[in-house]
Amino acid sequence: MEDLGVGELVYRASQLLLYPTLVLLVLGFLHTMWHLGESVLDAWTLRHSRKPLAARQLKDIGLDDGDCLASSLCAVAHSRRQHPQVRRFAAMLLEELDQGPRNTLAARIDHLVGQIEAALARDVNRVRVYVRLGPCLGLVGTLLPLGPGLMALNEGDLGRLSSQLVVAFSTTVVGLLIGGISYVIAVARAHTADLVAADVELVSGLVSTLLGLQSAGGPAALRPMEGEEVPA
Repeated sequence: MEDLGVGELVYRASQLLLYPTLVLLVLGFLHTMWHLGESVLDAWTLRHSRKPLAARQLKDIGLDDGDCLASSLCAVAHSRRQHPQVRRFAAMLLEELDQGPRNTLAARIDHLVGQIEAALARDVNRVRVYVRLGPCLGLVGTLLPLGPGLMALNEGDLGRLSSQLVVAFSTTVVGLLIGGISYVIAVARAHTADLVAADVELVSGLVSTLLGLQSAGGPAALRPMEGEEVPA
């Protein structure tokens, strides 16, 4: 009974973590591959959105003959040349222009910008967590099989020892691979997020300026929307 002390209890408990760790490593690797595929698609989309025609479309947002922004924003919202988050922002902006009081439009536009930037940050953080988690799981998966391996060495069971070492080294490689790939993806997504955020802020600034929602230290002088009369 002396052998079944605290050390034996800790050893037994640690061995229960081996298979959950292996499952998490496999799921993490598959998730990383999924993120890699998404990053390739984002790179392809970003390549199109960086072309002069796509940039010109955003810069040419303006009022039509009826002093309305709907046509310009609708073109951006349905343009395949723009990043999906830019299209989403344009669609949300169209809804906000038709809803709510006019004097709160500037605050609602800022809120939409914050929502898009939060979504971009969430996409980056979903990958960034694997930069630390992957090597951590790999280290745990390396250390856990060493206990049974040392016991097998003590008993002279070289076959069992070799199998435990294979598991230990394999988990190290997979964990480091997850961390390395996730780091590259996180850097690429952070760069993409910065470019998309700049486009969103450009659209927001143009809309606010065209509608007269920006002012320097005083109440905004609002431009009348379509069908709206200017108060005397």
